[in-house]
Amino acid sequence: MTAQLAAWGRLGNEPRALETKTGKPMTVASLAVEVAEGGEAEWFGLVAFRKQAEQLASHSKGDRLSVAGRLQRQEWKGRDGEDRQQLQVIADSLVSARTVRPGGKKRKAPANGEGLEQARELYQAPDFDDELPI
Repeated sequence: MTAQLAAWGRLGNEPRALETKTGKPMTVASLAVEVAEGGEAEWFGLVAFRKQAEQLASHSKGDRLSVAGRLQRQEWKGRDGEDRQQLQVIADSLVSARTVRPGGKKRKAPANGEGLEQARELYQAPDFDDELPI
């Protein structure tokens, strides 16, 4: 049985592009996922291969990213000899949540609530004051 995870969060470090022993592209990073608003973030290791590896490598620390994939526990011994573990996502799909303007410049994310205000100003509710045809 495998555990699957779908989450979105921010990259916690610069993605590191590597190659497997067989020469396949591989990229590793960390992903911070906010579990509850204003609460502590849950940190996941993120591993991507082939096409997803190239896509992940094109991102930067702090970029928003949606990921879906297989969840596994990575265990190792730290430099201090202590046992360590981390949940890790082997990415099946990645979706960038960053926005880019024409010319390749990143768009500044709106401040909290600013985007919602702009949407409310642009949205005009349809007029439903018509008589019902009954």
